Amino acid sequence: MSGRLNGKKALIYGGGTGIGLACAEALVREGAAICISGRRGTVLQEAVGELQKWGAAFYAAGDATSVSDVQRVTSAAVKSLGGLDTIVISAGAGGRTPIFDTDPAEFQRIIDNNLRSAFLPMRFAAEHLVSAGRASVIIVASTFGLVGYRERAAYCAAKAGVIGLARSAALDFADKGVRVNAICPGYVETPLALEVAQGEPDPQAHLGIRRTMHPVPRAGRLDEMGELAVYLASDLAAFVTGQAIAIDGGYSTR
Repeated sequence: MSGRLNGKKALIYGGGTGIGLACAEALVREGAAICISGRRGTVLQEAVGELQKWGAAFYAAGDATSVSDVQRVTSAAVKSLGGLDTIVISAGAGGRTPIFDTDPAEFQRIIDNNLRSAFLPMRFAAEHLVSAGRASVIIVASTFGLVGYRERAAYCAAKAGVIGLARSAALDFADKGVRVNAICPGYVETPLALEVAQGEPDPQAHLGIRRTMHPVPRAGRLDEMGELAVYLASDLAAFVTGQAIAIDGGYSTR
């Protein structure tokens, strides 16, 4: 690796699994010191054991929708890393929510786990990001925040909200040296996605449909998501802010 992020200090929410873990690995391999967070301490501990092969890695368990947890995790990360200049937010939740029969509580759960969990980490790290002088916030949204999808009203609404939040926050931070961008992945075969597929009547058929929904007829790879996060965290992206960057094999162009 080229050390593109040498000296960077990054906190990754949802960093124990899936896209968040892929981003954490990509950042630490490029020289960043990292702290990962999530709800499950045992998962984080196991992930850190692997990440420490590449560099400095710590963890702090917490719920990204909880004010007190986010405040505590932020403080722990700043203490462990000696400051904070990069945040990756990959916390979220989904589920089937057609307009006709969705329980309002389920709608709110999905909104909170995607949108509130994007707001709170920025809110309570803002002073540290500004103090860093050059900082980056990277929020994992979705291609479904750019386009609609049947029976996913809450998820589409939440991810569209995440994109709006990123754009607004980017303007608030723009003259303070802090950049804010959203990554909008298409279908990526994370461990959770594969687990969901196994619950379908025909898992292989389900995977086939999901893979070929993109004009580029395959699923996105975790390493591709991590590479985009590295770019956005690096000083090479110093003029990139307020963007929702689709990494979806062309899905959102249709």
